[in-house]
Amino acid sequence: MKLSIRKWHRGMATLAATTCAVVGLSQVASSAASTITLTEEDYFNTPGQISALSAYNKQFEAAHPGVTIKRQYVPFANLDTKLLTQAAGQDLPNLMAVDNPFVPTMISTGLTVALSDLKGFSTKGYYPAVIKEGLFNGKYYSYPVAGANSIALMYNISMLKAAHVSPPRTWAQLVSVAKALTTKQHYGIALTCEPAEDTTWQWEPFFWSNGGSFAKISGAPGVQALSLWKQLVSDGSASKACLNWSQTPAASSQFMAGKAAMMVNGPWNFPTLNLQHWYYGKQFGIVPVPVRVPGQHVVVPLGGEDWMISNTGGSAAEQLAFEYIQGMQSPAKELQLAKLFGYLPAKVSVAQTYLKQAGPEWKVYIDQTLYAHPRTLGLGVKYPKVSQAVWTAIQAALSGSQTVKGALATAQSQINSVLKG
Repeated sequence: MKLSIRKWHRGMATLAATTCAVVGLSQVASSAASTITLTEEDYFNTPGQISALSAYNKQFEAAHPGVTIKRQYVPFANLDTKLLTQAAGQDLPNLMAVDNPFVPTMISTGLTVALSDLKGFSTKGYYPAVIKEGLFNGKYYSYPVAGANSIALMYNISMLKAAHVSPPRTWAQLVSVAKALTTKQHYGIALTCEPAEDTTWQWEPFFWSNGGSFAKISGAPGVQALSLWKQLVSDGSASKACLNWSQTPAASSQFMAGKAAMMVNGPWNFPTLNLQHWYYGKQFGIVPVPVRVPGQHVVVPLGGEDWMISNTGGSAAEQLAFEYIQGMQSPAKELQLAKLFGYLPAKVSVAQTYLKQAGPEWKVYIDQTLYAHPRTLGLGVKYPKVSQAVWTAIQAALSGSQTVKGALATAQSQINSVLKG
């Protein structure tokens, strides 16, 4: 039975409050620990994510007397660097929620635990692309946090009606619609252009759908895709302040505050939108990321995070950390966690159940998954450096410090070095 968005919203408070909703600790054996603190780092910042983790941590502590979970939030743009710094000092947290393209880099530090070496680990039922994010040399080093996600074009229904325009499906329509939607009160679209991975992630659908490959970023597909973004900023349809905007919460806040009529963003925003009484089909709509040529397949990046455990805390901490992660992997708990995070569950059967309940706002994201690419595809541990070259080029082109072709030529040189290294 399809659950209405209003009913789902009303159920959020109950869901968060009862978050055995996220736990299932009765299914996990408790370690015999006296007094121990597990440190955990992540970049989760939406109300649904925060409430889910807070409730889960309290439940876990209650089921494990003497154990304290110390969670630390680190902004998205800073977490990867912080983890590498901590790894260099042999001072990693016990638990890490790692953006999936960064998993190979963390494995390469030699300081993460192979979860497949621990009793109770299983790959059964997961989408292969999701569970294999942590596969290295025959061992698995991670479990998904809440599933997978991608991005699409969200739009303010009333603003488009007022401007007498329809949601754009092509790049040419995106340019004209964004310009028509730009007023003194709001921009046509909020872009994410900060110096971080979320900028590369936001640009990838435009680049990949246009036939682009990171091995040849300075070719026509890359020049065309970056020129599109440059045009949106140059004609005032997108704010140049996007150079400092993260995807969430900066760009999403602009959209929710009515300061931008459109944004490219993901389903993790659904709980926040609903809390602000924004509902799909009434206040906001969703269409696929526009393509340059009608008929092109939209190729979006596959997003999500993975839990990893460091080996810097001793065997007792490692076992407790594994129990912490295991508590989130049962079907019932994965389903409830996905709802709070706004993600698609990582197990096939759970995802099928989820789709019957989640509502029509998920349709575009699900359809796009058919052609989605893992960001590390063919790049592995080299992806973060490639991504840095990409977002640096985007920043250079949009700030005007380099031309589009010049910025991409610089990126190409850097990427060539990374790929040869």
